[in-house]
Amino acid sequence: MKLRIRVHQGRLGADQFRVIRPATPVTGAVLGDHNPWFVLELNADAAFTVTGLWMLAARSRHTLIHLPLRGNTPPTPSLTTVNTGELDMVLSHRDLQFAPHRWKDLRRRLDAGAPQTISWNPHDVPTWDEVHELNRHAHRRSSHRDRFHQHLHGHTLFMAGNAAAFRRTARYVLDMALWRPDPDRPGYHSATVHPADGHFATDCRGIYLMRSQ
Repeated sequence: MKLRIRVHQGRLGADQFRVIRPATPVTGAVLGDHNPWFVLELNADAAFTVTGLWMLAARSRHTLIHLPLRGNTPPTPSLTTVNTGELDMVLSHRDLQFAPHRWKDLRRRLDAGAPQTISWNPHDVPTWDEVHELNRHAHRRSSHRDRFHQHLHGHTLFMAGNAAAFRRTARYVLDMALWRPDPDRPGYHSATVHPADGHFATDCRGIYLMRSQ
């Protein structure tokens, strides 16, 4: 699949940063703070876009991936209790060790960005059987190497992980895109990136994904 992005550059002191955003706004998604969960509601188009960016994060060790979702109108029909998106999201490899408090200054220093088109293959996303096995393996390990570190700062949810963490959770987002509603049985589809499955380091909150159309 093709995904159009913009690649921005910005400098903070001696540090140069690369920031990727979708080329067009992801209007079919909202991210809300429903303590103790984050809730990500998407339509199919938005779910495909977010999955592509999620997989890009798995292979981009020196890049911040910014999903501007704050202020979005929820997809119609909506199941959330928010009228507009409450949070943005930033994905990064944990080796980058980006400090969330620097994000506001970095955003101000980003250039206009250069358009690019990347390719990603949904078949590269692990199957559910593979994900469940990876989850069992991660849950048994005491190390946090393959887990997300999560921070909420400045109305932005920061998710820092390694390639394994991004790849095994991409299936949850892709599942929202692939779901086909039954017109004779209205309802919704959901998935949970749950702390009990070894997705997160300590003191992190799960992400509840849902799609109603």
